Amino acid sequence: MNIVRRAATVMVVLVAAAAPALAQPGAEEVPPPAPRPAGTATRRRHDRHDPAGAGPGPQSQQPPVRAVVAPMNEDWNNVSHINGHPVKVGERGDYLYQYKKTNISSNPVGWMFGFYGLSVSHAVSPNIAVRADGNIFNIDDESGYEIGLTVPIYFKRVYQGPFLEGGLMVRQFDEQDCDWDGNCMPASPNVGPQVMFGWHWSFDSGRTSRWRSVPSAR
Repeated sequence: MNIVRRAATVMVVLVAAAAPALAQPGAEEVPPPAPRPAGTATRRRHDRHDPAGAGPGPQSQQPPVRAVVAPMNEDWNNVSHINGHPVKVGERGDYLYQYKKTNISSNPVGWMFGFYGLSVSHAVSPNIAVRADGNIFNIDDESGYEIGLTVPIYFKRVYQGPFLEGGLMVRQFDEQDCDWDGNCMPASPNVGPQVMFGWHWSFDSGRTSRWRSVPSAR
């Protein structure tokens, strides 16, 4: 009986001594994991939003820039502008394609000197118009009339900027041609071509101003 007890005690001691070896046979000590490099956690957090895995650049670390809005101290209805961009008063037509089709004009300065006239222009394209004008004059005891039909060609836009104008003009003075015998007859009208160069201004009010060189006819 004692022999059995001794044998059981020896077996328990042997089993207890061999337990660590049986649990991890041939196990070696595993070194602790190496520390992660700086920025790894940041890159992983960034990877959740950036599938390409690109790390955060210098710009992402800058604070957001806030737009500075200028204070509004004038009503827009009192400001000359096009689509929110200010333009000088009277010069909005310089930035618009739209133009008037028909323009009626006269020479108010000529009225003071006995020169009365009326001109009507009609645009047939963005750069070409057809103009007809008639004038009656009484200057220095000479009177007569003048009729013209011309085609102004505008380099910029009709009724805006420089233009070249050519056409026909009929002019006649109320004078007589007399021969050596004293026989007089009314002078025949002068008919001939005319070519002029000028400049046209258009204002926001719809009024226009036109300057041109003095025409001639033969």
